[in-house]
Amino acid sequence: MLTNSLKKKLTEGKICFGTFVRLGPAATEILGYGGWDFAVIDMEHGVFDFPLVEQCIRAARCSGITSLVRIPEPTPSNIMRAVDAGAEGVQVPQVESAETAQTVSRAARYFPEGNRGLCSFVRAAGYSAIPPDEHIPSSNREVLTVIHIEGERAVREIESIIETPGLDVIFLGPWDLSQSLGVPGKTKDPRVIELMEKVISLCKKKGVISGTFVRFVDEAEYWIDLGVQYMMLSTDAGLLLQVSRERLEGLRKLCS
Repeated sequence: MLTNSLKKKLTEGKICFGTFVRLGPAATEILGYGGWDFAVIDMEHGVFDFPLVEQCIRAARCSGITSLVRIPEPTPSNIMRAVDAGAEGVQVPQVESAETAQTVSRAARYFPEGNRGLCSFVRAAGYSAIPPDEHIPSSNREVLTVIHIEGERAVREIESIIETPGLDVIFLGPWDLSQSLGVPGKTKDPRVIELMEKVISLCKKKGVISGTFVRFVDEAEYWIDLGVQYMMLSTDAGLLLQVSRERLEGLRKLCS
């Protein structure tokens, strides 16, 4: 694996911006040309299979953007297939315990840091062009593991989760958090904000990178001021819709 530019920036304390990919390889490539730091190919709410995910990863490499895959569920096989396809990291939803967090961390890495299945004939290893004694240590060093904290149980378990070796980013999912608190969609509810602030504060104390998601640019400042470095905005589809509406509104004003 080449140097993971996103991981490097985060380690240096920089704030990085990304979005979810739902529209496929072309959208992934365009995000790279647009200057985004990372794109998360979404298998949880998107309709991708792994062959299409691999095409998105190729498109990301083409335009110089770091690619991660949000897998549909926290299973080792999903994690292995994502990183074997060449993704520079995984984003894993619905992590509610230290045990699951450890499963994620270890599934993304080879021995001795983990138990990722070893095969030289995958895209990540250049289909065997990269010798194992180069591929194994570079993959372990450069892979980025992001876990979602998006339920009350996970917040209760956060102190043990956050101690898991190999976790790079604790990502707070405000929408599922709101649902777990009985206020679905009300991401600005004081109870949601309070839980998120608690986790971000603990991450800061423990020296762990925190991340979250917002729908609009003006919502991001609050979380950045609290110390969030891994900042996700909308989705490729959401950005397209928003800009389309704005541009069309401008055009219609010319006719009024």
